[in-house]
Amino acid sequence: MKLTTNGIDIHYTIEGEGPLVTLSHSLACNLSMWDEQARALKGRYRVLRFDTRGHGQSSAPSGAYTLEQFVEDTRGLLNGRT
Repeated sequence: MKLTTNGIDIHYTIEGEGPLVTLSHSLACNLSMWDEQARALKGRYRVLRFDTRGHGQSSAPSGAYTLEQFVEDTRGLLNGRT
């Protein structure tokens, strides 16, 4: 699934029921980094995984990426999906 926030498309998956757990991958990875953990958690939790800006299937605009952009991207995703 994709959600447009902060001027870009963020690719994400959400599965399971219960309290929300959000998993964000490290640099040079994508949301599949969390496949095993999501499989283990989704029976008890609602698991949100996403590709950060410039990774996986999310938009990759040119220029430098900042911590502030990451925070705003994540905030937009949480506000739009939770």
